[in-house]
Amino acid sequence: MAPKKKSNDRAIQAKGSEAEQLIEDYLVSQYKPFSVNDIVQNLHNKVTKTTATKALENLVNEKRIVSKTFGKIIIYSCNEQDTALPSNIDPSQFDFETVLQLRNDLIELERDKSMAKDALDSVTKEPENEDLLTIIENEENELKKIESKLQSLQDDWDPANDEIVKRIMSEDTLLQKEITKRSKICKNLIATIKDSVCPKNMNKFLVCILNIFRNLFF
Repeated sequence: MAPKKKSNDRAIQAKGSEAEQLIEDYLVSQYKPFSVNDIVQNLHNKVTKTTATKALENLVNEKRIVSKTFGKIIIYSCNEQDTALPSNIDPSQFDFETVLQLRNDLIELERDKSMAKDALDSVTKEPENEDLLTIIENEENELKKIESKLQSLQDDWDPANDEIVKRIMSEDTLLQKEITKRSKICKNLIATIKDSVCPKNMNKFLVCILNIFRNLFF
């Protein structure tokens, strides 16, 4: 088998001053810090890590970029850039106090905007004026239906029902007391039997006990 030929399609990687310029231009365009690994990856391996490390070292020594060490990692970024203002803006008008005041004004405007939005949302949740009369009419009709039904119940009420209701309530009270008393008896019996038997499977034991109590009391 014939030996494989080396591919000539491999991208040409920058070195020396070309690599330095490539990295510097990239840092300026992004205007944020990167590690050497990030730079190599973001440049799609146009420079090797070794070349990039050497280029970054030269750029720092020439004060074309700045670096800062965080533990074992070195972060690189371009030098601070002057903010370009529109041609119709006078830079002298934007001193520290003016910028601070503008920032405070912006915060105040954002607060007013938020309050206005909340007020608008509250208003939009309310029905339209033309719908209010219809809503009121519907509510009044519903109220009339309820009043009519209540009146019908009152007219059809049999005074003898009062005694029936009282008797049902009395029996319900007695029943609740009896249930409470039987429940207490059951709990005491379960505790006594459990201490005497010491079952291995508590779930099965409780099921058996409940079945016994159901047969005894119901």
